Amino acid sequence: MKDTGEIRGLQMKEDHLWCLKENGYQATLHKHYEGLFTQGNGYMHMRGSFEEGCSDAPQDEEYLRFPDNVTLEKPRHPKSKQGTYIPGIVAPHPLLKEEIVNLPYVLGLEFRSAGEPLDMDRSRISGYRRWLDLRDGSLHRSFLWETGEGMQLECTYSRYLSMADTHLCIQQVQLEVLAGEGRLEMTAALRGDVRTNGMNHFARIIPLAESEGSLSLETLTEKGNQIYMLSALEVSEAVDWQEELTGVRAALRGELQLRAGERFTLRKLTAVTTDRDREEGTVYGRAHEQLRRARELGWEQLYNRHADCWTSKWQEADIRIKGDGTAQLNVRASLYHLIRSNAEQDDRVAICAKGYAGEAYFGRYFWDTEINLLPFYLHTNPQAARNLLLFRYHTLEGARRNAQSYGYRGARYAWESSLGGEEQCANWQYADHEIHITADVVYAVCHYVRATGDDEFLEHYGIDILVETARYWCDRVDWNGEGACELLGVMGPDEYLPFTRNNAFTNRMVKFSLEQTAAYLDSLEDGDQGSYAAVAERLDLRPGERELFRHTAEKLRLPYDSQSELIPQSDDFASYAEVDFGSLWTDRSRPFGHFISQERNYRSKALKQADVLELMLLFRQEFTGRQMQASYAYYEPITTHDSSLSAAVHGIVASWLNQKEAAAGFLQRVMDIDLSLEKKGAAEGIHIANCGGLWQLIVYGFAGLKSAMWSEVIELEPRLPEGWTELSFRLAWRGEHYQVTVSPGAHEIHKLNGGDSGAGTIL
Repeated sequence: MKDTGEIRGLQMKEDHLWCLKENGYQATLHKHYEGLFTQGNGYMHMRGSFEEGCSDAPQDEEYLRFPDNVTLEKPRHPKSKQGTYIPGIVAPHPLLKEEIVNLPYVLGLEFRSAGEPLDMDRSRISGYRRWLDLRDGSLHRSFLWETGEGMQLECTYSRYLSMADTHLCIQQVQLEVLAGEGRLEMTAALRGDVRTNGMNHFARIIPLAESEGSLSLETLTEKGNQIYMLSALEVSEAVDWQEELTGVRAALRGELQLRAGERFTLRKLTAVTTDRDREEGTVYGRAHEQLRRARELGWEQLYNRHADCWTSKWQEADIRIKGDGTAQLNVRASLYHLIRSNAEQDDRVAICAKGYAGEAYFGRYFWDTEINLLPFYLHTNPQAARNLLLFRYHTLEGARRNAQSYGYRGARYAWESSLGGEEQCANWQYADHEIHITADVVYAVCHYVRATGDDEFLEHYGIDILVETARYWCDRVDWNGEGACELLGVMGPDEYLPFTRNNAFTNRMVKFSLEQTAAYLDSLEDGDQGSYAAVAERLDLRPGERELFRHTAEKLRLPYDSQSELIPQSDDFASYAEVDFGSLWTDRSRPFGHFISQERNYRSKALKQADVLELMLLFRQEFTGRQMQASYAYYEPITTHDSSLSAAVHGIVASWLNQKEAAAGFLQRVMDIDLSLEKKGAAEGIHIANCGGLWQLIVYGFAGLKSAMWSEVIELEPRLPEGWTELSFRLAWRGEHYQVTVSPGAHEIHKLNGGDSGAGTIL
């Protein structure tokens, strides 16, 4: 590869508004930083683990993980959990059905001095610093290593996953001898001794040392997926590499003599390909071509392509805050994970609940995608939003099988979806009763169409989802003796009450779903007879079926009306037991669920999150300020916020109610979920729905943007937190792009005229 010196940009000056920093190594925080520093490019994702690994943290421990409440579960691997994930590579689990596979470890680089391994826990280390540069997704580490034989080595690590050439992982290590001399042994490895939730999902591993300075690892999963990893090494001084191959590890080892004042550079370039990739050719041929092309480009151009992609994405996604540097950095951290976790060109996958930064939720897809994440993509990357919904279209057949398994017609979306759409949730309470996901998908389809104007999507894809889910709802409701229909035995978003009667959130979403299905069929028939005939034939629409959808929507009971000041969570909510939180919840740093049995929780007024406030967020125009105030005042004190989805919703409603102090408090809670060192919330992966919730808190809450679901034009009602002097961001809106700037007492909306100059028309 052409060497043009330092990789431009990887040594750029740190910016405290763009860099997440770890100053000083603490072993107890390492797993948290592994999750927080996860790197990705949509195609693949790697947790922020040390290249050399951690002592006393084996990655091949085998055990059987049992179904449990993930919020309350005590995770394994307290110190370190390495992770390499490619969305779509999954394997079976004997109890948990299907889970994403933790692939072989790509990043392996180990150093020894006179037999002493570099080990952050056992070596003499000083001046440790590590930082993730959000501008380009590059991860850096620097420290001074004083070896047992007296060498002082200044060690600087840098790495990134290319956003432009998504199969590539680029690593660089520089060692400068400040004092002493000695021999240094280095090993570059690809390792298959990793497990996923204690399971070995590898049917075969073939390690190879290829040409001089390169090595490979071919892996076949038990489900039959083929993964090929090919690494090439380049060094600033000649090294005689010796191959070290075991059953699960491919490695090259070399030595060299170092003296005071010398600097040594090692670079490792790895191509990762799989049989799921859409490119033509074999996994071997494509990996070799990736490396050949990368070498031809050279290190600097390779980086520049990557950095340019990040610059382009930040141009559309960035939120700029003046007057609050802490919020600015925290918001950008969430935006970074939203950007990197999305495979924007692949409609065969969505975004898993941990943002591909951990395997706690097994790599599955929840309602988070449609309700918490989609709005961000709608207004920053509409093509990505479209593909997230195409995933639901492609898994419609799995949703049909789910409905059939319960004895219903139509399509029932899974609470925890597999790649094929089948239900994966091993806990019957959620799998059986948390049915609002099926209506959430329809809400998201309608939201997408209204926000983008992409009516073609509705005609060719969305209508299938609408009709099939409407058929399910018509079977799922129960008709009472008064001629109304009800939804019984329902768990709303508040998962602490599992068997409610006419849950307000669920029933309103179902009514909306049925109304929209009937209305769109009406519109399609009135507007284009040929298109309607094609849809009717494709979906086998029966006479009277549309009227059944409409009639069911009209007769579906809501547990409130326009005269209700306090909106009840469900018809039976008042009958649940009151809770003495003061005596039960003795340690507020831990989830409330740890202090109460599930049996007692299921009969008590203790909410994981407030369904009614989520309902008001999605249907704001249907509720008066008085209703919103009464519901917020009632539900907030009995909401535990054990769900990471909860704080953002409360913050938005508090902002709408002009309760600035409360809204600011919820902003801090939202930011703390992944970034707080006390909480260590990122240890098992990023709470990616909370990242989307933070975007909504800023845009819907503080900027006061009215949802594109209910407004054809951009309307703002800003209420900035104290101290914020300016808030600005871009919006994609019905095919156009706008720049929004909010300051205390004023706001402007500029329509952009294309390009990135920001020039445009003030609206």
